Amino acid sequence: MSRLQHDADPIGAERIVRLPGVDDWVQRAGALPRPTDHPRHAAAVDPPVAEAVPFRPTVRQPMALLRVVDDGSEEGELLRIRQERFVIGRSEGDVVVPHDISMSPRHAAIERLGAAGWQLSDLGSAGGTFVRVTSARLRDGTVLQLGRTRLRFQTVDLTEAWLIEDRPDRPGPRHECHAPGTSLGRRGGDCTIVLDDPFVSPIHADIRRTHRGWTIDNAGMNGLWVRIEAPVRMAAAAQFLCGEQRFVFMPCG
Repeated sequence: MSRLQHDADPIGAERIVRLPGVDDWVQRAGALPRPTDHPRHAAAVDPPVAEAVPFRPTVRQPMALLRVVDDGSEEGELLRIRQERFVIGRSEGDVVVPHDISMSPRHAAIERLGAAGWQLSDLGSAGGTFVRVTSARLRDGTVLQLGRTRLRFQTVDLTEAWLIEDRPDRPGPRHECHAPGTSLGRRGGDCTIVLDDPFVSPIHADIRRTHRGWTIDNAGMNGLWVRIEAPVRMAAAAQFLCGEQRFVFMPCG
């Protein structure tokens, strides 16, 4: 055992002093990382658990929403469809629009297709039921609506067709469509066919002749509407028109 003798203290006692060791120098320079600080010793962190999905029925059939759009707006009254068949009309049905004289008493119906979703049907109305589309294939007799103007498509041959304005009181003007393309719009849009309608955009739609036939594409703010000739399935949100009343259908399933 070795000792380092220092001068005696006032009472003459001998004092033993420990030489500085490695740990002392480390403490002065800064603490060394502990073994548990090494990445290999870090505690494993479980990934966050996902929150539950919003509740929805698993036994009963889902409902749907129908917005009766206000005039000049995208908002409107919101109705809930819970029954199997929902009828729209001027004087009969689940939703009645009595002041729209262009709507038939029983105009259209929305029907549930079980797990396949919903479908929209016209009930033999005088004015027809129209759906809003971004594009459509045109056949002889297809009826379109741009703004407030209704047009009936009529083929002439492979390179020419007509759009005849469909007016309830008198025959309307006939507009020629030529391959490969014809544009429709309001005055000032430099289009091939000019419609006198404030609800039509300056450049509203384009008609094209391709190897698959005649097609039309929308470019107008107020949309392109096509009259349905048979029930139309609605698996996603859709807009349709009965008379002059617009509707937005929204499935909830």
